[in-house]
Amino acid sequence: MYWGLIVVFIVLAFWLHNRYSSSSEDYPALETDPNDPLLLQAVAEAKASLDEFKSLYRQFPKDAFVKLDFESDCGVSEHLGAHVEGIKGDEISVFLVTPPVTHQGKLAHNYTCHFDDIEDWQITDKEGNIYGGFTQRAMFAIAEREGVELPRELQEMQGKYV
Repeated sequence: MYWGLIVVFIVLAFWLHNRYSSSSEDYPALETDPNDPLLLQAVAEAKASLDEFKSLYRQFPKDAFVKLDFESDCGVSEHLGAHVEGIKGDEISVFLVTPPVTHQGKLAHNYTCHFDDIEDWQITDKEGNIYGGFTQRAMFAIAEREGVELPRELQEMQGKYV
């Protein structure tokens, strides 16, 4: 249940990132197994395409988002959404959109991580096309597989992935 809530929270963060703010209707969260083969494959695809992420980031630096594997000071692995603010070598400066739940110490929203910490990435170009977002696409596929009808806003977003 805990991991399912984290995955749902990450999906929501991706959605909010794309919409920034909206007056859309509320809808129930989709609970998923973090070991679902579609999600595991999505993370593998995201990690394998980090060179594409870097290239796209150089073209569209204002709308880059990553999902990070973060280990809290309690030793718990969490999955955090973050807006990318800059890349320097193997380090990425991000603004944490989803703060960790289990972390006890202070942690600023401005955070520096490494490419190895990225579980997924997403970049939107000037025309609104979305690149990456492998776990979001997996969530769409899981919803379809489970017979869950996506809200109109998410159906519209789904059509923007290239």
